[in-house]
Amino acid sequence: MKGTNFQETLFMNAKKTVSRLATVQFTAVLIASLLLPVGYLAAEPVPGIGDYIDDLLAMQPLSKSRGGVRMDIEVVHDAYLYMMAKKYEEYENYGFDEDLIVSKLKSDHTKYKRYQNRLYFRIQIAGEGSSHVIFDKKLQSHLEVTQKSKKSIFNKRSYHVLAANPKVKFSRWQIYGKSLTRLSTKNLFGFDKMRAEVTSLSLKADNKEPIYFRLKDIRVQKKGQDPKESINIVSKQIGTKKGWNGLKAYGPTIVMTPGNWKVPLPPQGFLGALNKLGYK
Repeated sequence: MKGTNFQETLFMNAKKTVSRLATVQFTAVLIASLLLPVGYLAAEPVPGIGDYIDDLLAMQPLSKSRGGVRMDIEVVHDAYLYMMAKKYEEYENYGFDEDLIVSKLKSDHTKYKRYQNRLYFRIQIAGEGSSHVIFDKKLQSHLEVTQKSKKSIFNKRSYHVLAANPKVKFSRWQIYGKSLTRLSTKNLFGFDKMRAEVTSLSLKADNKEPIYFRLKDIRVQKKGQDPKESINIVSKQIGTKKGWNGLKAYGPTIVMTPGNWKVPLPPQGFLGALNKLGYK
């Protein structure tokens, strides 16, 4: 019995010691956090890098449909942070340790630092149902972007296309009128769906004026059974009883509001890696 009582007493004393240690550690962490300087750059400790990327793309996702065309746009306030986060996630998934990740990120930092503080947009343009979209000019001519500015009377803004799938490439198309013998040809680009990534230096996140994306001067035709009123992407042929101008459509307009954007905090590990690269 004495042996049993001794073991119970020893167990109870061990539990008390562990409890005291946990209390001391919690108190030390709490005091350390209270002693941080007021201007200390905070980081979100809980979410991983994948959650952070999702939060960036969730700042203001918008969709609009008009004229048989749907347009979806996602925005990120800083193209550099988005691109570096994608690379960080890639290296993390490889199982690299912190030092190796930082080493790998050095070349990415050099490549992407010119995009720092530039807005990043992920855009999708798609025909609804069997509709296809037809361009006769480059993307920047069909997708117009505007934002008011106190420094300029011109509202139109420029942007740089980082990637597009499919790429806008023009080729010779045949356009048939009411009769299949009435034929004309034009250099066109037709698609059912296109995704594009763009950045802009002239658009500003700190300018609270709305940003307008207008899809204009496009043509839309459906894929159907009647060759006189249909589009064939493979053979690059368009049949239209209304004529070429009759295919003209007004695409959707999307209005983004920078004043409503909530910027997510980066994970601690990602922020630490950027700081080692000289990010400010």
